[in-house]
Amino acid sequence: MRQIRSAVNRIAERIGPGNDHPVIATTCAVLAVMLLTEYAIRLSAGSPSMVTVGNLMLVLVTFIGLIGGMFRPDRFLWAALVGGELLLPGTLMVTSLAISIVCTGFLAYLNIWSGAIATGLLLMLLFAPAASGSGRLLVVSLHNLALYCFPLLTGLSLRMMHQRDHDSYLLRRQQERADTARDLHDTISNDLAYLILRIDHADACGMPNSEHEYRQQLRELRDAANRAMTHTHEVIESLEERESQHLQSEVSEKRNGMPAPVSAGDTVALQQAELQSLIDDEETKLESLGFTGDNLLGGLRHPLSPDMMRLLTGLLTELYANIARHADTVKWYAVSISFDMNDGIRISVSDTIAEHDGKLGMGSGLDRYRTIIETVGGSFETRAQAGHWQLDAAIPNKSDSGLRR
Repeated sequence: MRQIRSAVNRIAERIGPGNDHPVIATTCAVLAVMLLTEYAIRLSAGSPSMVTVGNLMLVLVTFIGLIGGMFRPDRFLWAALVGGELLLPGTLMVTSLAISIVCTGFLAYLNIWSGAIATGLLLMLLFAPAASGSGRLLVVSLHNLALYCFPLLTGLSLRMMHQRDHDSYLLRRQQERADTARDLHDTISNDLAYLILRIDHADACGMPNSEHEYRQQLRELRDAANRAMTHTHEVIESLEERESQHLQSEVSEKRNGMPAPVSAGDTVALQQAELQSLIDDEETKLESLGFTGDNLLGGLRHPLSPDMMRLLTGLLTELYANIARHADTVKWYAVSISFDMNDGIRISVSDTIAEHDGKLGMGSGLDRYRTIIETVGGSFETRAQAGHWQLDAAIPNKSDSGLRR
C-alpha cells in the first residue's frame, strides 16, 4: 500500500507540484484519458450516438472538468460530474458512469454538503431516459449496484479518516510546542534569571577582597552563561528533524544487539543520585546568591517512569528558580521531596517573599506544572500569607501516557 501511495504521489508531483490532493489529481488524469479513449473507440466503430453535437460538447465539458479537477477539485469536479451524468443515458459509456461515481465520492470527501448534493444528482440518473433493450437493463443493474449511497459513504469515510489524521497531527504539534515552551522556560529562562541575579548580587556586595574571589565570581558567571548556551543548543537540536541520525542509531542498535537490561535496583540508585545531584547544584546556586535553607530528599523505593522523572526534575528546577527570583535572601527556605508507599510524590516548599521582587520571568512556570499535575489527578496548592509563601504538591503514580501534556 505504501508503494502504491508513493507512486501516486510521484505521478501527482509531475502533474502539478504542490498539489494538495494527489490522489484526486491522478484519478482525474486517468479518467480523462479513459474518456477520450472510449469516445475515440466508439467513433471509430461508427456509433451514431457519438457524432452528435450535444454529445461532443458533453465530452468536452467532462474532459475540461477532469483537467480542472486536477488542480481545483472543489470547483471543476462539478462540471465533470454533470457532464458525465448527462452523457451516460444517451451513450451508455462506461467511463461516464465511472466519472459520475468517482466525482461524487471525491466531492463528499472534500465537503459533506457537496457530497450530499452530488449524490442527489447521481440518484436522478435512475429516472433519466435511456436506450431500450439490453443496454437499458445493464444501466439499471449498474445503478442498483453502485449509484445509491456508496460514493457518498466512501467519500465521507475518507474525509473522516483524513480529519482524524489531521487532528492527530495538530495534537502532536500542540504537544511539541508545549514541550518546547516548557523546556525553554525551565532551562534557558531560569539560567538567564540566575545569571541576572548573580550579577545583581555581585553589584550589591561590591568588589571582592582578593583577586582570587574576583576570578571565582567570573568563573561562576561564565559557567551560568555556558549552561544557558548549552541548553539553547539542546532546545535547537530538539526542534530539528534528524531522520538520518535516527536511522543510523537504529542500524547501530541492530548491529550491536539490544542493550543490556538495567535492574530495578540500579535504576532506583541512578534516579536517586540524579535527583540528589540536581538538588545539590540548585542549593549551591542559592548559596551563591546568599540564601540559606534546608533541602530534604526522601528515599526512592521503586523506579520512576521516564516522563515522571522528567516532570519531577523540571518541577524542582522551576521551584528553586522561583525561590531565587522571589524569596528573601536573608530568610530561611525549605524544600522537601518524599515518596509514599504507592510511589506517589509529595513536594513541599516554603520561603519568605522578598519585599522588592524583581519580577524576573513571565510568572507562568508553576502554572504549567499545575495544569499537568491536576490533569493526571494530583494536587497543586500555593498559599501566601503574612509574607510567607507555601507550596504543597502531590503527584500520583501515573503511566507515561498520563503525564504527556
